[in-house]
Amino acid sequence: MTSKRIETGPPEGDALEFTEHLFSGWLELREENRLCLHYVISREKNEGNNQNLIRLWLNEGCDVSVVMPRPIMQHILKKFRFVPSSECFLD
Repeated sequence: MTSKRIETGPPEGDALEFTEHLFSGWLELREENRLCLHYVISREKNEGNNQNLIRLWLNEGCDVSVVMPRPIMQHILKKFRFVPSSECFLD
């Protein structure tokens, strides 16, 4: 499995609409369409940016997961019917 760290700011983040002017954070791109969101903060609170970003990725057919989501992110994920799970990564 190959993965690539993508932060807000570089073109890779912009290509995923994970732009620096809306977000701060980083994610992992695994395979072609598997996104693992590790950390995200919306620069504009209560504007729906996180929800819109996840909706965009899902609509584009991405497999999205979120690592240890904070309570507000858990609330957003429930709207999308995400199911809690665990995954073990061995080196």
